[in-house]
Amino acid sequence: MRVDLKELYPYYIRVGVVCSLLFHLVAFVGAPAFKPTPYEHRRTTEIAIEEVRAKEIEDIEEPKEVERPSLPVEAESEEEVEVETIEKTVGTEALEKLPPPPPLEKFVFIPHDTPPTVKQRVIPEYPEIAKKAGIEGSVLVHLFVDEHGKVLKAYVAVSLEPSMDQAALEATRKTTFHPALQRDKPVGVWVAYPVRFQLKD
Repeated sequence: MRVDLKELYPYYIRVGVVCSLLFHLVAFVGAPAFKPTPYEHRRTTEIAIEEVRAKEIEDIEEPKEVERPSLPVEAESEEEVEVETIEKTVGTEALEKLPPPPPLEKFVFIPHDTPPTVKQRVIPEYPEIAKKAGIEGSVLVHLFVDEHGKVLKAYVAVSLEPSMDQAALEATRKTTFHPALQRDKPVGVWVAYPVRFQLKD
């Protein structure tokens, strides 16, 4: 049996409209009545303030006046300025007695044709504290080698460890060189001299 939906379409529309009207009618009749309530102001709580008696006010002690620092006043003459001296800060005497730091040597390039070469190398002693700590590396020492091949000045340029730096300086001061040559004449020059510390396996 075949049903033509186009023929039943108006029937379903009417049934739907009637059901909708009945639903709204029942909802309107069965809904509870709304009763508006009048607005009421909120009650304010009054705070009672206790009056302070006059005697209690009289018993209150006034704060003591704090001495204000004196303001700087322009001196009338230069003599007055010289008379007024500022006290020294405590502990500055020790700083005044400290010797000035030693001036650092400068690596100055001196022209030469042939750089100095090692004649007799002195091997530095490996410090025991560095051996136990397993420290290895190089200390870069700047040397001034004179025209006779002797080390006149030496200072640590790149440090490794204090005891190793000292050992490197002592060894390089005892090392002798063939002097540098400038036009076949020996001259004194500055040299960067690395001192290697290496533990044997």
